Amino acid sequence: MKQRKISHTLARLSCAALALPGLMPTATAGRVEETYNADFQYGHYAESNQRMQVDIFEGALSAPIGKSMTASVNLVRDMVSGASPIYNYKDEQGRIQQVISGASPSSSCGESICEQRDAVSSGLTYFLDSAAINAGGGFSREHDYTSRYFNTNMSLDLNKKLTTLNFGASVAFDEIAPSPSAWNSRDMNFKSHKTSQQYLLGVAQVIDKDSLVQSNMTFGYQSGFLSDPYKWVAFYDGNNFSDFQQDKRPQQKFQWAWLNQYVRHFGALNNAALHLDYRFTTDDWGVNSHTFEASWHQPIVDNWQIIPRFRYYSQDKADFYQPVFDGNSANYAAYSSDYRLAGFGAFSGGLKLSKEITQIKPFSQLKFQTGFEYYNHKAGYELGGNNRGNFDSFSYTMVTASFNLKF
Repeated sequence: MKQRKISHTLARLSCAALALPGLMPTATAGRVEETYNADFQYGHYAESNQRMQVDIFEGALSAPIGKSMTASVNLVRDMVSGASPIYNYKDEQGRIQQVISGASPSSSCGESICEQRDAVSSGLTYFLDSAAINAGGGFSREHDYTSRYFNTNMSLDLNKKLTTLNFGASVAFDEIAPSPSAWNSRDMNFKSHKTSQQYLLGVAQVIDKDSLVQSNMTFGYQSGFLSDPYKWVAFYDGNNFSDFQQDKRPQQKFQWAWLNQYVRHFGALNNAALHLDYRFTTDDWGVNSHTFEASWHQPIVDNWQIIPRFRYYSQDKADFYQPVFDGNSANYAAYSSDYRLAGFGAFSGGLKLSKEITQIKPFSQLKFQTGFEYYNHKAGYELGGNNRGNFDSFSYTMVTASFNLKF
């Protein structure tokens, strides 16, 4: 089947630019995938100091329906093992130390986390000459967490397909039913709910035959149980322990994010491309973050491509975060010692290598890709500096391998 035509410049540049977590448009106006696509990806995530490890298996299939529609389905299985930070305490010298343990309900895992998450999602996209409309939803479950979500998005081409407007919305309904941890079963026999909404507004603009810019804004709102039932908080009167409570966060959160991306094509360098990203997020919990990312997409020989990438991330601490708290829990409306809400910075870098084969019957295309990423997290990397110590420092590596079939 013959593929519907689109502006050559936009097709070449836009694929790598249209993304924000949770609301990535699944189609661009006027682009009809009139081939069957099958994807499989495996990833292995491993934190330092024998902390968390995750094996990720993902499969996807998309197929055309007539000349104007595409259907897709995606399956994911995450297998988690290892250990995770639970709380902080003061040692005899008054220094902050981190306690790492597990939260598995399975006695066979001891104090290590043993978890499996299964998820399925599907979508349907309808294409018009200058627009594409997508609707979908999904379901994921693990032993203590169930999520149901729905999303829709639309893209609209203007200005002879040199400008694309993107609109998106999603809603998720989550149920949390924490299990007693291996080391503490206090206050774990309950069931709670959380609702999340997210909305996207974006524009992509072709500047000239070799460059594209994109800007996306997302607005998110969460309500319900937003605490982590497996995180705990220690309270001290000076250096003397006084209280120990479960993580307690506000029951609402509003978040705003702004992503800007610039893509530049270099025909003289064997059709290489430079991607520069900046993302700013802020929420009413007091967490402001900045993300800078740069990647270079370099075709080499015989349809091989190499992609080096560098990323820097920095965030402020939440208003209700402290490593440990003074006094008694009754003096605080909210409190958390979760390292993810602390002020910190992180550097990461990686390399991807891909190979595309276009003459492999009965398929029209076969593409392999493998990648490696290293991430390093420290309080001292935060913008403006952070001298509270590196008791929660860690690093991780991520290895991925995938293939895509078109037929």
